[in-house]
Amino acid sequence: MKAAQPPMEFRERLRRAKAGSGAGFEWYRYDSLSNLAHIDAFWSEQVQAAARQHGVLDLGCGDGDLSFYFESLGYAVTAVDHPGPNHNGMRGVRLLRRLLGSQIDLREADLDAHFPKFERRFGVCLLLGVLYHLKNPFYVLENAAAAAHYCILSTRIARKFPKIGRVPADAACAYLLDADELNHDNSNFWIFSEAGLSRVVERSGWRVVSEFSLGDTADSDATSLDRDERRFCLLRSRYGLAEVELVSGWHQPEPGGWRWTERVFALRPAGQSIAMEIYIPPELLERAGPVTMAMATESGALEPAFFDREGMHTLTRSLPRGAAILKFSLDKSLPPDASDGRERGLIVASIAMR
Repeated sequence: MKAAQPPMEFRERLRRAKAGSGAGFEWYRYDSLSNLAHIDAFWSEQVQAAARQHGVLDLGCGDGDLSFYFESLGYAVTAVDHPGPNHNGMRGVRLLRRLLGSQIDLREADLDAHFPKFERRFGVCLLLGVLYHLKNPFYVLENAAAAAHYCILSTRIARKFPKIGRVPADAACAYLLDADELNHDNSNFWIFSEAGLSRVVERSGWRVVSEFSLGDTADSDATSLDRDERRFCLLRSRYGLAEVELVSGWHQPEPGGWRWTERVFALRPAGQSIAMEIYIPPELLERAGPVTMAMATESGALEPAFFDREGMHTLTRSLPRGAAILKFSLDKSLPPDASDGRERGLIVASIAMR
């Protein structure tokens, strides 16, 4: 894309459609397309390729300006909003879809209560100016991590909270607004501190790739209209170990995003070291005893790992340069049984390659 502003031809087409629509309602009053200048900062070859291959998911689409623009560039777009908080009850996006002859997949959903189920995983999710309007931001972010490989997020953050004053830079917290405390708009809920936003993002299954702030980055206030700070983030989903190329021996992700392995499993390394968060289930030790995990690349064996206690374990290993496949072999596993028809080795919660 790399177009900080859309072509004037598209802007004019959108303007004419709205002006000539005879709509008996008010269009969304802000310029949604101005977000493209910030999206461009994150629109790398990898992000663009993901969007081309898997499509774009626009959560909280408003009147759909960004959805229609991405569609005009050839992307498959799914747009989601809810009539309740939408500025004109979604009449704007529905009317524009008809007037523009658009084929975007338009869906109605209350993200706070019933995150929609999609038939595929998207390349990029747009979540722009939505997070502080959500009652349940953790729920939405966690479900979005399962729905898309990347997310471009923007939300209001603050460095000062009412009755608290300046928030310590490393304090991961959020302020819950009263119904009329910000712009007399009762659809505003959570204002995160910078560290608080990072925390909720990480704990909901995302990794921050890059980020920046605009506005009052020194004295932003949770309730002040003239001390507004916006945080823009490019996020990469960690759901289902999505950042790693899994080769064989992995079961489908569980609801929390972690995966069971089989007794033998493999991945394709992308770095010189690996760090894994591994969970040893108590039933494995109870039924089979201590477990040894052998590890090898085509260059030879690595130091094996030994597990004799249940719970979480952190495993780190240096890898030979240029390794193409990293293979793991457990000496014990849980066989298929009446409760689960799969062979189960251990649970991998996260993998980081460096």
